[in-house]
Amino acid sequence: MHSNSYTLWYAIVSTAIVAVILAVAASSLRPMQERNVAEAKRAAILQSVMEVDPSTLERDYNSFISERVFDAQGQELPSVSAFDLDLKKEMRLAPQERNYPLYLFTRDGEVKYIIPLQGKGLWGPITAFVALESDGNTIFGVVFEHEKETPGLGAEINTSGFQERFRGKTFFGDDGSFQSVRILKGSGHDVSDEAHQVDGLTGATMTLNGVNAMLSDGISRYESILSGIKSQPR
Repeated sequence: MHSNSYTLWYAIVSTAIVAVILAVAASSLRPMQERNVAEAKRAAILQSVMEVDPSTLERDYNSFISERVFDAQGQELPSVSAFDLDLKKEMRLAPQERNYPLYLFTRDGEVKYIIPLQGKGLWGPITAFVALESDGNTIFGVVFEHEKETPGLGAEINTSGFQERFRGKTFFGDDGSFQSVRILKGSGHDVSDEAHQVDGLTGATMTLNGVNAMLSDGISRYESILSGIKSQPR
């Protein structure tokens, strides 16, 4: 029968060996995980404006997407990478200290502006890529993603059926004032003639409140950026 000291040392050594194995495995898998995360982000950006083909994802992204970053005053920051910006970290800063990434999709002479957004859902973060037409106002497409929203309820924000409801909606009124786009509580609303309203989801009030806040706060901060970039020659 082994002594208590033998049992203790055996446990310590075994734990240390397992810890080393896990550390080595995590370290070796990290590059693959980072590539997967980057690939998923590129896919989401493109998905807001076009159908994504995984076999040509990287080529399409490099061909059609250009990246820009601006400060809160609308000045471009050419030395900052839009793709590498961590929106979660940026959101922890005061609005006047944040950097604002913007993606431009250009194909066949047409331009779309893709704005990445970060918000809070019921159970965790929610993100979005909102693609605007060349007028900087009309929604061409949106992609919502979440980490922990309730399946069958708030989680429905990342379904194509829900995201399609945003197409053609506008953030600014006829007088140029910012009005945002608001998702209504519940579902079954006829909003076909409403430029700033989107039919909602039943039982997902808290998640949709988070999306509404994200859209209102996020898009409004890009107003001066969009105005400036639209006035530049392409």
